Amino acid sequence: MRLTTNREKQIDAYLAANNAKEEQKLRLILKGQPKYLDVFRIPIKHLVFNIRNGRFAAELLAKESELKRKLDPGNAEDAKVIRKLLMELNPSETEALKADLKEHGQLDPGIITRDGAVVNANRRMAILSTLHDETNNPKFEYLRVARLPKDVDEKDLWRIEAGLQFAKEFRLDYGPVNELLKLREGHESGLSPKEISRTLLGRFTPAKVEEKLAILKLMESYLVFIKKPGQYYIVQEERDVEKFNSLQTHVVAPLKKMGKDSEIAKILTIAFHLIEKTDVTHWDIRLLGKISGEPKAYKEVIQLYDPKNPSPTPEVLRDSFDSAKEVLESQDQHNRPERLLKKALSALQEVADDHPKLSDAPVKALLAEIKVEVQRLIKGSKQAP
Repeated sequence: MRLTTNREKQIDAYLAANNAKEEQKLRLILKGQPKYLDVFRIPIKHLVFNIRNGRFAAELLAKESELKRKLDPGNAEDAKVIRKLLMELNPSETEALKADLKEHGQLDPGIITRDGAVVNANRRMAILSTLHDETNNPKFEYLRVARLPKDVDEKDLWRIEAGLQFAKEFRLDYGPVNELLKLREGHESGLSPKEISRTLLGRFTPAKVEEKLAILKLMESYLVFIKKPGQYYIVQEERDVEKFNSLQTHVVAPLKKMGKDSEIAKILTIAFHLIEKTDVTHWDIRLLGKISGEPKAYKEVIQLYDPKNPSPTPEVLRDSFDSAKEVLESQDQHNRPERLLKKALSALQEVADDHPKLSDAPVKALLAEIKVEVQRLIKGSKQAP
């Protein structure tokens, strides 16, 4: 049974007592059918910010993590915090929109739920309330909105929010992490990847929706791994997101396809160490997929998966990963023996014969292996025609 909230009653009372209805109507798709909703001019004091708004999901979570509590948009002080977050999302675009609203007023109506949560126009409401604080002009006390009917459910609400908020126009882009969080919200509301794809007019195929949800899970696993769960702002830069895109597409998905699920946890641990402690790029992360399929290269990195040493240093991580890459490069050049030998000779010539580490057991073992390989090649050169 749906309950009527106090805020909904306040809005009902205001609309009954005031001539707030405008001539304009807003066309919207609801439950698969076009609907024309009335537009009203409602005081901002009767409305609340929608903290589900996908454009600042990561920023909101970061602020809540900082405050160590959830923000309540119905609380006046928390509303100020949310307004500040919205105003700071993209300062240059916000200033442009602020100047436009100040000069021309609100041209396009927003959308609110029955009880006054702003589905679309949160940033406009933040700017208008800021303008009212700055000018004390009563025209900035109101927001022009269409009010959703009572029978709108969670699926409908997500379709409306995502369909409107993923649009470009004079609105902020989501940013890669907030986009993923919005897709997950749709999934958690009960929509299938196919329904999400259809809502977004094919912007992402159903398969791409599934892939993006998997990428978000990798990010969340990483944040748990580095003991900062839920702090999405750490990975919200596009270059960071690309690392997880590469990890899912070129490492995890191929290993799953080959039935190597047992190796995925190990590779993820290595990848997470590399992302956290080194300057690897998404191209480097992509190589992990190829490394995992080449035994000699894999041997160089798998040593990093050591429960007895759960926190390898950046130097050890980088050395092992570089060694694995060198193995791959050498295999790619197996038909060019002269080039490989020149590379090996150049590397050997860089080792000083009085270096103290030459007496270390692992180094001695390497020298013995090099000697065996050199003798093998010399023998082969004598037998070659």
